[in-house]
Amino acid sequence: MSSFGLRIIAADKVFFSGRCEALIIPIEDGEMEILAHHEAMVIAVEDGEIRFRPEGEEKWHIAVCGMGFVQIAYNQVTLLVQTVELPEEIDIARARKAKERAEEKLRQKQSIQEYYHTSASLSRAMARLREAGKHV
Repeated sequence: MSSFGLRIIAADKVFFSGRCEALIIPIEDGEMEILAHHEAMVIAVEDGEIRFRPEGEEKWHIAVCGMGFVQIAYNQVTLLVQTVELPEEIDIARARKAKERAEEKLRQKQSIQEYYHTSASLSRAMARLREAGKHV
């Protein structure tokens, strides 16, 4: 199978850099799979699960990512996100507290900017809890 260059970069680290056969990312209206020689584009990425299969491996690697974007050009894919972590690295108690804090803040009167920030925090916490729950 053909492969492409993939770099997954978070604000604090380079999570993955190498050749990859397939990448599945969460987008606003579902998921999108990227294969070798994909059309050039830039796509917004939502909070959620990413899956990728490195070249020569049968096993899919799974991670949880925050919001960001992916750039596809010349058989190179760069995924830039706020956060990315393996499901086993997720602190479930911390994610639950973050979810509760965000839900409480949403019940309060907020500016539009605060509302969007709180909604993003809630979305991120829920994605982390959903993925951690699958791997417990």
